[in-house]
Amino acid sequence: MASDRNFTYMLKFARQDFARYIAHLDWIRIVQSSLDRSSLPLVYTEGYSPKAKLKFSPPLPVGCASECELVLIFLTENLSENTVLSSLENSMPDGMPLTNVQFMQISLKNPFQAINSALYEMLFPFEMTREQRMKILDVCTGKPISGIADDFSLEQFGLIVKVINEEEYLDGSDKINLVAKLEEGKTFHPVKFAIELNRGLNLPHLPQPKKLAFLNIDEKVARKLFQFD
Repeated sequence: MASDRNFTYMLKFARQDFARYIAHLDWIRIVQSSLDRSSLPLVYTEGYSPKAKLKFSPPLPVGCASECELVLIFLTENLSENTVLSSLENSMPDGMPLTNVQFMQISLKNPFQAINSALYEMLFPFEMTREQRMKILDVCTGKPISGIADDFSLEQFGLIVKVINEEEYLDGSDKINLVAKLEEGKTFHPVKFAIELNRGLNLPHLPQPKKLAFLNIDEKVARKLFQFD
């Protein structure tokens, strides 16, 4: 007799190059089609139009690259992580590589509900002066200083944004890592944030944003969810 148990796996994808311009619904269709072409024993929904049972992490804003697009899949067989990876590694289009697979021992029906923040990297294609770095840091900490446009404020996003690794950032790096809090009904848009930085600080080039990880933040610590070895 076949077992009714389902086995859950977390797939981790990157979104690079042209793939950053693909909308979330199109991304879902691409993943569904790639899974349908694989030989994996997928769990399907019931009804007249069954589809592979999947769960996706919060949407990636259009125009933003990512190293952390997560998809939960459910299988009827307990396969090794390497078997799942090899079944899918050649099925995704260019710019959307599958980078890791992890078997999940989870009790929540949807572990993505624990996500409340995302970690982004903002890369500046030029060497920032200390004054520019200080201005950006002041904006992110909610303490704008002279020289920044009066109407330039993170409050317009209605979200919490903070810079992490401040010492490295102020030491001359051409990038900053920032944490954006995701609130119900709202999505932090790092591309819009980069545009506002460019406009408010009169930067020579628009910084390029990339999502690095999803986080769960409590009052004292930022914890990476579903961290892969």
